[in-house]
Amino acid sequence: MPIVIKDYIWKQTKSDIIVQVPMKGVHQSKLDVFISSRFVKATYERNYFELILFSKIIASDSKCILTPTEVIFELKKSEDIEWDYLEPNVSKTEKLELKKLFLEESFKEIQKADEKKCEKKHELKRLAVKKQIEIDSENRDTIDNIRREEEKRALGDLEEFKKKVSQKLKSCNKQNLKPKAIVPINLNKANEEIPKTRSSQTLTIDFTSREFPTPCRESKLEEEHEYLTKQAEARRSVGFVSEDIRPEERNPHFIKAKGDEFLKNKNYLGAISAYSYGIKLSKNFVDFYICRSEAHMGLGNLWRAIEDCSTALDLLQPICEANLYERTICSGRRGEALCKYGKRRQGIGELKHSLKLIDLEYYRGILEVEEKLYEQELELSKQDQIDKQVTEKKEGNKES
Repeated sequence: MPIVIKDYIWKQTKSDIIVQVPMKGVHQSKLDVFISSRFVKATYERNYFELILFSKIIASDSKCILTPTEVIFELKKSEDIEWDYLEPNVSKTEKLELKKLFLEESFKEIQKADEKKCEKKHELKRLAVKKQIEIDSENRDTIDNIRREEEKRALGDLEEFKKKVSQKLKSCNKQNLKPKAIVPINLNKANEEIPKTRSSQTLTIDFTSREFPTPCRESKLEEEHEYLTKQAEARRSVGFVSEDIRPEERNPHFIKAKGDEFLKNKNYLGAISAYSYGIKLSKNFVDFYICRSEAHMGLGNLWRAIEDCSTALDLLQPICEANLYERTICSGRRGEALCKYGKRRQGIGELKHSLKLIDLEYYRGILEVEEKLYEQELELSKQDQIDKQVTEKKEGNKES
């Protein structure tokens, strides 16, 4: 049973609100704090404190200070005015409605921030690929220039040699020609021993190239090599050759860029079509499944989103730091889809696993809401069982 803290102290200035909440022996790592524009919450083990504010605050400029005896909230007002009350004077039911409304607004803001972060990451990926293509083009041009210069130099030497030979032939005179002596042929020479054929060997050369942005570690070399091998095979598997298709349309990165553009404009059907075509060309390209699951979530195709997330998690092997964020997104999105599909218990497990990988606020907020709904479902099911037993007992008494 949680202990609700109500003996707090608050004071205000024209620009700030200060709330002092008594919590003794609270460790910083175990304190859970949530601050939004109209809602403040702090939980520690069984202690629970929440506050619906009288007016709006600036959550980004507000802060929480932890002392040995209390938790101090320093909240920044959005308007420099005096508050008559800390909380609005409304009923308990209205408070619950306000709390639900403020939490939904906070979740939408967090979702928008995560979407901006993902868009920025995709843009950085696109720029990195573009830069790498430019570098490869410059390297090829440099090699071609060197090859052409060597060919010119070799052809020039050959022309000089031809000129010298032609000059010597012209200077020769028939009178200077001497008859060649006839050299006898030694027939026994064929019986001489022929030298053995030289043995051939294969030389292997390893280059110390680095594909990951993280430092190289010997303990992770096998996993990273296996992951890169699978990605390389996925890119090489684009072997759909047809005269009706342009070369750039057979490039997975080009197809993914088109799908990302549709997804950004909320054209979910167009995005799903683009990603599905990319999967036909390269079925092991994991980014297609991750992005297509997001598009299915936008359309409400929950089971399709679950299948794509599961396929992506199977392809994100072996487990390493390079694919940590992708695994977090897949687990969290699969948990969210399972909760919306009605399998709330399995979905909560997936969300918890996602938060163990990377603690994202978006999935943490979803987990809190789904856990409360799951507890309400359990209570309702227990009440239904009790009502059913009472009804059966009454019917039995009537029959007797």
